[in-house]
Amino acid sequence: MSNTIEVLNNAGQQELAARLESLSGDARKALERDILSQDWEELKALYAEKSSASLEDNVSADLKPMPFKIAVDDLRYDFWKETGEILLGKGQVAAFLVAGGQGSRLGFDGPKGMFDIGLPSHKSLFQLQAERLQNLATQVGNPIPWCIMTSPLNHEATVNFFTEHNFFGYARENIRFFEQGTICALSPEGKAIVDNDRLALVPDGNGGCFRALAQSGTLAWLIEKGVRYVFLYSVDNALCRICDPAFIGALASEGRSMSASKVVHKAGPNEKVGIFALQNGKPGVVEYSDLPENYRDMTNADGSLTFDGGNIAIHLFKIEGLRKLQTSKLPWHTARKTVCGIEKCWKFEQFLFDAFPQLGTMMPFGVIREEEFSPVKNAEGNDSPKTARTMIGKLHREWLRKAHVKFDESKLYEISPTISYAGEGLKQSLFDRELGRNILAFDEE
Repeated sequence: MSNTIEVLNNAGQQELAARLESLSGDARKALERDILSQDWEELKALYAEKSSASLEDNVSADLKPMPFKIAVDDLRYDFWKETGEILLGKGQVAAFLVAGGQGSRLGFDGPKGMFDIGLPSHKSLFQLQAERLQNLATQVGNPIPWCIMTSPLNHEATVNFFTEHNFFGYARENIRFFEQGTICALSPEGKAIVDNDRLALVPDGNGGCFRALAQSGTLAWLIEKGVRYVFLYSVDNALCRICDPAFIGALASEGRSMSASKVVHKAGPNEKVGIFALQNGKPGVVEYSDLPENYRDMTNADGSLTFDGGNIAIHLFKIEGLRKLQTSKLPWHTARKTVCGIEKCWKFEQFLFDAFPQLGTMMPFGVIREEEFSPVKNAEGNDSPKTARTMIGKLHREWLRKAHVKFDESKLYEISPTISYAGEGLKQSLFDRELGRNILAFDEE
């Protein structure tokens, strides 16, 4: 205990040290556990650095667009797909789901992955993903390890939800749940915030995923299984093609890069998505809010946007890259937020895309938005359950059309991931048999 008090005093946290000394029993143990989870020297340094700095210059002067092509148009696409299927069949690919968020913006009290977006099946985002992965695993003849990163806010609820639903048919031994790391929020004066005798710990940002993967033992678990590629994605994309074989095969064939990212053409210059670009010759993502207007509106001779590669938070990493990132120091970003009723508190977080410059070259993999990107972020309007339902319904209707199936053109369709991963295997006899069961028609709203 005396050592803990000394560490706090050295870090300028005398009030916290006094609070700890005033407690006894379980309350004291709980607060001490929180305190021991933090790096107080790092917090002291972060506060000193960020509080004395002016607004961060987030964009370098040497900013160049990162060119990309739509992958399905590439003559190598079928070869990539076959290569990816072979790697999946050998058990060399895993899925990594970032699922620490709550559904509060959707008006839902619980983990976002438990949210029902209103499809006719009423399947949750978690169930849709589990079934998609399970179908792919069956096709390639090998289970796909699934790592699910929660947060302290939703870990218990997430694990309970999976348990209650028997892991949606996924073998329990092939899933690993682990929590995202946390960092203590600081008052405007740099003091640790305490709430009900516990530290005010907040998630350390999606960039903490690499550290959490390693510290939880999950990276070692993947290495032991012989995994060579890890497909990382966010929970709220209703159209995510998890562990897409062509994406995996493209990175495996490319050779040099440690990572790849799926990219879409921006809907327009003002769409609020980060863009992939080269800063000082290194690949990275520039946040929408950090991109200067002259870059945002810049166009090529044909009228297309110059800075056009939209980040949809779907990435692929070689296992060597993840091993490197477990010890790499990503930069910390700051936000001033109200915490426990105190305004303008310091919250520190790391961003996943800051990993790309550290890994060197990166492969952009262009995909078609209508086929692979429908985030569920807002209760209404853009990126809402309604837009996701419509996009799924139209995509699945297009699958049926391509399979030469006769169907009611006035309807949208939901095709269960249990019978088709990405439109394959559909035919008239299957449609007739599964309509009303695993193929459900619904009206456009």
